[in-house]
Amino acid sequence: MRVFELHFNPRAKNEISDRIFDSFCFEPENIYEKRLGSLYLVGELKNLLPQNLQLLNNLSRVIKEKYYAAPLQAPEKAFENCLKVANEFLAKEVSKENVSWLGNLDFSVLTLKNFDLHFAKTGVLKILLLRAGQIIDISKNLDFEEIEPYPLKIFTKTLSGKLSFGDKIMIFSQEVFDFFSKQNLLNEFLKIEVFNEQNIREILKPKEKEIAEISGILLLIDSKSEVREKPKIVTFQKELEKFSMKEVFPPLIRVLKRVGSIFKKILDKTLLKIERIFCLPKLKIKRRVPKKIGLPSLIFKPKMKFTDNLKRNLILVLILIFVLIAGFFIFQGEEKKQLKKGEEILNEVREKILEAENFLIFKNEEKANILFKEAWEEILPLTKEEGPLKDTASSLKESIETNLKKLSKLEIVTDPTLVFEFDPKEFIPQKITYLKGDLYLFSPLSEKLFKINLQTKNKNSFDLPWGKDSEVSSATISGDSIVFFSKPDKIVFFRNDGFAAPFSLKSPYSDFNFISFSSYQGNLYLLDQKGGEVIKFPSPFPDGKDYPKLWLNSQTKKATDGKSMATDGTIWILRENNIISRYYNGQYQKDLIFDFFPSPERLYKILARPYLPYLYILEPVQNRIIIVKKTGEVIKQFQSEKFESLKDFTISPNGKTIYVLNGLKIYQLDFSLP
Repeated sequence: MRVFELHFNPRAKNEISDRIFDSFCFEPENIYEKRLGSLYLVGELKNLLPQNLQLLNNLSRVIKEKYYAAPLQAPEKAFENCLKVANEFLAKEVSKENVSWLGNLDFSVLTLKNFDLHFAKTGVLKILLLRAGQIIDISKNLDFEEIEPYPLKIFTKTLSGKLSFGDKIMIFSQEVFDFFSKQNLLNEFLKIEVFNEQNIREILKPKEKEIAEISGILLLIDSKSEVREKPKIVTFQKELEKFSMKEVFPPLIRVLKRVGSIFKKILDKTLLKIERIFCLPKLKIKRRVPKKIGLPSLIFKPKMKFTDNLKRNLILVLILIFVLIAGFFIFQGEEKKQLKKGEEILNEVREKILEAENFLIFKNEEKANILFKEAWEEILPLTKEEGPLKDTASSLKESIETNLKKLSKLEIVTDPTLVFEFDPKEFIPQKITYLKGDLYLFSPLSEKLFKINLQTKNKNSFDLPWGKDSEVSSATISGDSIVFFSKPDKIVFFRNDGFAAPFSLKSPYSDFNFISFSSYQGNLYLLDQKGGEVIKFPSPFPDGKDYPKLWLNSQTKKATDGKSMATDGTIWILRENNIISRYYNGQYQKDLIFDFFPSPERLYKILARPYLPYLYILEPVQNRIIIVKKTGEVIKQFQSEKFESLKDFTISPNGKTIYVLNGLKIYQLDFSLP
C-alpha cells in the first residue's frame, strides 16, 4: 500500500486559528500487530477553543492503543472495541463540561487488513472509492447518522467491504472535497494508475493560487502496491507574504534599543560636539556689497537641533548597521569554514576513489568495494546541500555508484521481455509459480487458477475446489504437483490439469498461525509467524496429514520475525531485518548478512531449489530481483523502472530464467550463471 497525507495550509505553531486538522497513519510494527493490519485516522475540529488543542491527538492515541491491544483477536472485533473506547473517551470529555467540540468534530476511523476494509465516521468527512474508472461515495450511508445522547455515542454505525487490487481510497475534509469537486480534480486523480508525490503535485500545480485559499486534509490510500511503505506527508502551504518593514522592524528596534544603551553616553558627547561645530543659535544674514556687482549676497547657516527622538533613532540606525555588518562577516566566515570543510571531504573522497581503483587493478574487489562504500557515504550529504560544491559532489557520487553497481553485479533492465498481460476485468493476479513449462497464477481475491503455456501463450482457467469463504494464500511445488494452501488449514494438490480432493491439516497447537510454507521430498514445511517454529507434515498425503512435527530443536534459535521460507534440504528463512537465517537438521546454523549495493531496504520473498547453489530474492521497494550464492555472495541483480509494482516471481528448473509478476504483466528475464 502507498499512503499519502495531503495537508493544505495547516496551522503553523503559535498561529491562532479557529480550527485544526490532522491525519494519523499507524502501520503494524511487529508480527503481532500484522494480524490486525493498518489503522488510518483523519480528523478536523472547527470553532476551536484552547482546551481542545490536543483533542485530535488524544482521541487518536486511545483508538490506536485499543486497536492493537489484543492482536490475537479478529480485526473486526478490534475495530469494534476501538470505537467503543473512542465513544467512552468523548463521553468523558462531556462529563468534564467540555462540550464545545460537539457538532464541530469531523473524524473517521478506517482499518485495512490485506484487502478487508472497515470504517466509521462522524461529521461531514467524505470517503471515496476510486475503482475501474468510477468514483463511489462509500460514506454516504453514514452521512446522516445522528449522535446517540444517552449514553453518548459519536460513532454509531460501521461499514465493511473488500477492496480489489488497484483500488484507491480518498478521505476528504469538507472544504478540500468541495474544492476538488469544483475544480474537477477528482477526474484528474481518477486517471492516475499508480500514485506518487510527483504526479500528485503535477495535478495540483495549475491550481496553486486557488489552493492557497483553502485549508484542510486529504488522505489517499493506493492499493496498487502490495508492499507497504511509510506514509508520505505532502504539505501544500501558502507562500509567505512579501517582506514588510513595518512588521519586521518594530520588534528588531526594541531589541536594538536595549543593546544601544551601552553606546548612548559616547554618542551623546559626540553629537554635542557636532552640534557646536555645525549648528548656530540663530539664522544670521550678512549683507556684502561686492566691488564690481551692486547686488547683495546672502550667506546663511540653518539651525540644526538634535532632539531626543532624533538621537534615539540615530543610535538605533547605527547599531543596526553595526549588527548587519557584523552578521555579514560572521556569515562569510562560517560559509568559508563550511566550504573549506566540504573541499576537505571532496579531497578525501577523491583519494579513496583512487585507492579503490588501484585495488580493482589488482583484482581485490572486496577492499575496493569497502572503500567505494565509505566514499559514497561521505559524499552523499554534500549532494543534498545547495552550494558551489554540489555539482562536483554529484559527479563524484555518480562515478562511485557506477563502480558499486558493477561490483554488486547490478544490471539495469530497460526493456524486459513481456510474456503475458491480463485484462483487469477478468483477473488480477497476485501469485505466480512454474511447473513443467507452464506458469500458474492465482489470487486470494479469486476462485480461479490460471495457466499460461509459455510456448503458445494460450490461457486456461480452473475453478479452485473450495468455497468462496476460503482464500488460497500460497503455493509450492512438490514433485509433479502444485500444492495450494488456504488459511487456516486447507490443502489441495493440483496435478495434470486437475485438483485432488482438498483436506485439512491438523493444527500442531492452538495458536498456530501460518506465514509461509515450502516442500522438500514430498514433505510440507510450514513457518509459524508468532512462535518462529517450523512445522513438518511428512508425506504421504493424505494418510500422514494428522501427524505434524516440530522440526526445530527445542533449544535452537527460533525465527520469530520470519516472513518467507524456502527449502532445499536446508531451510532458509528471510527475516524482517533483511537477514536470511540458515537451518539444517532442525538446528540454527548461521545468518547471511548482505553487503551489496544498493543496501537492502525491505527484502520480500526468497526462493531456493535443491539442485541450484543460489538463493533468489525479491525486493519490490527497490524494483529488483537479487541472486546470491548460498554463502551470501551476490551473483546477479536485475533492476528495472518497469518493475514498479512487483507482486511475485518464480524461476525455471535450471535457474537461468526468472518470471516476474508485475501488476497485470508477466516479464521474462534470461541470463547466464557462473
